[in-house]
Amino acid sequence: MYRHLWSNGPKEALEFAEYTFDEHFGRPISSYPPRAVLWDYINGRAEKSGVKQFVRFSTIVRWVDFDESSQKFTLTVEDLKSGTTETSEFDQVIVGSGHFSFPNVPDFEGIETFPGQLLHAHDFRGAEGLADKDVLLIGASYSAEDIGVQTFKMGARSVTMSYRSAPMGFDWPEGMEELPLVERFEGSTAHFSNGESRRFDAVVLCTGYLHHYPFLPSHLALSSPNNLYPDTLYRGVVSEANNKLFYLGSQDQWFTFNMFDAQAW
Repeated sequence: MYRHLWSNGPKEALEFAEYTFDEHFGRPISSYPPRAVLWDYINGRAEKSGVKQFVRFSTIVRWVDFDESSQKFTLTVEDLKSGTTETSEFDQVIVGSGHFSFPNVPDFEGIETFPGQLLHAHDFRGAEGLADKDVLLIGASYSAEDIGVQTFKMGARSVTMSYRSAPMGFDWPEGMEELPLVERFEGSTAHFSNGESRRFDAVVLCTGYLHHYPFLPSHLALSSPNNLYPDTLYRGVVSEANNKLFYLGSQDQWFTFNMFDAQAW
């Protein structure tokens, strides 16, 4: 989560049903809060509910097995502080790990010859280092829009956003533009499908994420593109492969907090 990230939806559409922003902060706040304010609100709810006593922090799930005869899951977990590994049995498993952490990194011809800075939006932490640079963002969705505008505000010489299907089409200021998809790279030069080319100092891949569940066997792991209603999930929650396995927040996410709550209910 990068510096200067703000909510792209109003807090009124994100509020938890039983824990309001006014209750948490003790006064009204603006509709589009920065990331630190949203984190404080989420954490405040967790503190008030006492749910943290049920959480094992610094612990990673290494593997999940399901035994058909006993109808139980065996979880293998590792305590990252002590380095110890242990197994436990459970009747049901809820996968709430999200799907915005494993980057989708498409291949472009010649991109290995690009000598400048190359990163995915997942690794973007701030635009200060892109000042006085010509920056290419590949993508035309939330990340490209937000990172592109931030980069321009932080003093980039130029910002170009490359779209696959359609441009965002905003009234960009001078120094920002949209071009169709990159076809190939030749060193610092990117060639676009409309025949134009530009030289860049940095490339940010705003190309989305992949569902990735390395702790689950393939017959249980959700396999889906990022969409509003993944196949094989009954009512978007219950795995059709095993109705003791549940997924929360596996959709392309809009009203996130409310959706997570509704799915949990």
